[in-house]
Amino acid sequence: MSEGEFFTSNGKILSLRVRARPGAREDAVLGVRAGELVIAVRAVAEKGKANNEIVRTLSRALGVPRDSITLRMGAVSPHKVFHAPLSCEAALRRLVGEKGNP
Repeated sequence: MSEGEFFTSNGKILSLRVRARPGAREDAVLGVRAGELVIAVRAVAEKGKANNEIVRTLSRALGVPRDSITLRMGAVSPHKVFHAPLSCEAALRRLVGEKGNP
C-alpha cells in the first residue's frame, strides 16, 4: 500500500486501512487522510462499541450487509484494518470522491 492508498485488493477481498475517531458528534465517513479512511462514530472506545459502530457505518456507506465487513487488525488501536467484499471497490472510490480529505 502506498501512502495515498487506503485499500488494497488480493483479488478476493479488499483490505481497508481505517483511522477511528470514537466519541464524535455523529457517525460518518469523513474522507481519506494519511493513507487511511477516517471514520467518526459516536460510540466510545470501550468493549468493542466503537468497532461495532465503524462496521455499521461502513456497511451503510457501501451498501453491504454488516456481516460482510470484518475487523482484521487493530481492535484496541485507532489504526485498524477491515476486510470488505471486492464488490465494494467502486462504492469506496465514489464515497472518497464525494468526501475528499478531512
